[in-house]
Formats: sequence, structure tokens, C-alpha cells
Amino acid sequence: MSSRLIRDSILMTAIVVGGAVALTHRESVYDLIGVHPADFARKHSEVMAGTARDSATPEQNAYNHTKSLDGSSTAITKSADGQFWTEARVNASSIRFLVDTGASVVALTEEDAMKAGVDMRKLRYVTPINTAAGQIKAAPVTLKLVSVGNVNARNVRAVVIRKGLSHSLLGMSYLGELQTVQASKTQLILRQ
Repeated sequence: MSSRLIRDSILMTAIVVGGAVALTHRESVYDLIGVHPADFARKHSEVMAGTARDSATPEQNAYNHTKSLDGSSTAITKSADGQFWTEARVNASSIRFLVDTGASVVALTEEDAMKAGVDMRKLRYVTPINTAAGQIKAAPVTLKLVSVGNVNARNVRAVVIRKGLSHSLLGMSYLGELQTVQASKTQLILRQ
């Protein structure tokens, strides 16, 4: 065998073994390089949400339902379906929420939790939550920032729900931090 063939064989073996080791220990590799696939998924979701928002009809566009009134209040207009939908900034991402005064905490779907930068590897589904379908287990998290229009709350208690939640809920752990939440037939006014 020629020395070139031996060198190429050793190189190929090193590449295959290195790839297998990296695959087996990928979580450590992600931590080492400071990048996780969830970061790419979150960024892709943000880009796609921006594209979808730009092409949405006014009825589909949740931003059309939220309007900042002044430095410390925001109005959310009732949607055609009779619900109050809003886009909220959670940490550095935009997430669509159904405003739910019956929910004791902000509840995130797993997809929205990833968009918000929650480290999904650290979630522990240990908190019992009572729902209309019965009791489930959710993972408690703290959101650094939740903003609806210009109304902000910091260090908001929330939970991530693994299955059964079709959209995230803006519950009382955010709403209860506000000075007032006024409801009329057509809109909610949030005041900080």
C-alpha cells in the first residue's frame, strides 16, 4: 500500500470517529461552541413570523389588535372571534397570546418557549396545573421581560406546557403586575 492511501485511510477514520464522538456528546459540543440548534429554530421562527405577519390580512394580524395609547398604557381590541389576542415581546422574541384572566400564570407552548429563549434542556415538568381537561404537569420558568405595547413587566412567573395547549396564554402573573386592567365590550386597556 502506498503512503498516500494509508494517510487517506487514517484521515477518513479520524473524521468518522470524530463525527461519531461529536454526535454522541453533542450537548457538550453545543455548550462548548456556544450555539444550540434551538437558537437556529428560534431565529427561523422569528423570521417566518415576520414574513407571515407582513402577508397576513388585517383580521389575521395580531398587531392590528394592540395599540400603545401613551407612555404607560396599551389598548387591545377584541378580535373577530370575540377574544382578546395580542403580540407580546417575551425576552427578545414576539409571541402571539390569548389574554386569559382565568389563567393564574402566563402559559407558553413549547414552540413559543423556544422562541422566547427558554433552555428546553433544563425544563422539569413538575408543577401541577388544573385545566378544563384535568390536571397536567407543567415546567415553571421565569420570563425576564414581558411587554404588550409599552406596558412591561419583569421577572414574570410562567409555565411551559408540553401538550394540549394550542396557543400561549397571557395570564395573571403578567396582568396582576399592572396598575389596572380595564375591560369593555370592545377592548382591554392595560396600564402600568
